[in-house]
Amino acid sequence: MNNAGPIITIVLYIYIAMIVGYVKCVINFVSCNFEPIGKAELVYGVGTFTGLGVIIGYMDIKDK
Repeated sequence: MNNAGPIITIVLYIYIAMIVGYVKCVINFVSCNFEPIGKAELVYGVGTFTGLGVIIGYMDIKDK
């Protein structure tokens, strides 16, 4: 059990990265203009409501 410390630290960093990605996805979704609904709105919306935002949040999709 002495080796559990580094494993817990790595898992903690992964969870923090996932939370940051999801928050970035939600922020990008809210900041879209929705004037013509385009690619950015759809991708960030799907990421926000399905949980895929943990990955999509790190993508930079241009909004027109």
